[in-house]
Formats: sequence, C-alpha cells, structure tokens
Amino acid sequence: MVKGKQKDTLLIVDDAPENLKLLCDYLRSFGFNVSVADNGESALKQAVENKPDLILLDVVMPVMDGFETCRRLKEDERTRDIPIIFMTALVNTADKVKGFELGAVDHIAKPLQPEEVLARITTHLTIQNLQRSL
Repeated sequence: MVKGKQKDTLLIVDDAPENLKLLCDYLRSFGFNVSVADNGESALKQAVENKPDLILLDVVMPVMDGFETCRRLKEDERTRDIPIIFMTALVNTADKVKGFELGAVDHIAKPLQPEEVLARITTHLTIQNLQRSL
C-alpha cells in the first residue's frame, strides 16, 4: 500500500475513543497527519481551522450526528470541497443514500477494517488530486 504524503491531513470524527486510537495509530504509520474530534461541533471548527484533505465521519454521535455535521460542512464554502467518508454501523440502504445525498463520497461499515479504510482514503485522495490538476 502506498504511504500517505506528509501533506495529507485527515480529520477523524468519532465519539468512540477506541476507534479514534485504532485509526490514528494505523494511519499515522502510513505518513498521514491525523487530527481528531469526538463530536460534530468540534469537527466543524477543526475543518474550518485546519482544512483537512479528507474527513472520516461517524454517523451516530451525541449532540450533532454525522448527517447534520456533513450537511453543515457541505453548506460552508470553506469546507464544501473536503471529501467525507462516513463510518457507521448503520447498514440499511436509506442511511447510505442519505449520506450520499448530503455530499459524502463513500461509506465504510463498522466494525472498521483498517486496511479497507486506508484503501478508500487513498482512492479518494487520488481522485481529489486528479480533480485539482484539471
């Protein structure tokens, strides 16, 4: 698997500390810069301040769920072009479609498989870089 470029910054948003630690450790080992948020409000603030290259976003969180967080990110011109990948145990088609309608580029089912997460991140960063070069 290709190592992340040092400039690739990821924001991981999940209210489960064990998921954050697992993903952070794994993705940092591939050279990604990783920041974390444990709720939607914090994610909105960090996305504006840090401009990550990609956001991994849990759906089921207290206070503001991932759907609302995604909606707000896509409404804000400062963050609307950041690719968002949902991570969720919700596997019904309606939830997946809702995520795509709100602007997510992908969906990863929990429990997470780190290798799959890395493959999807790499794919979407490649697509983003190709779009920027057009």
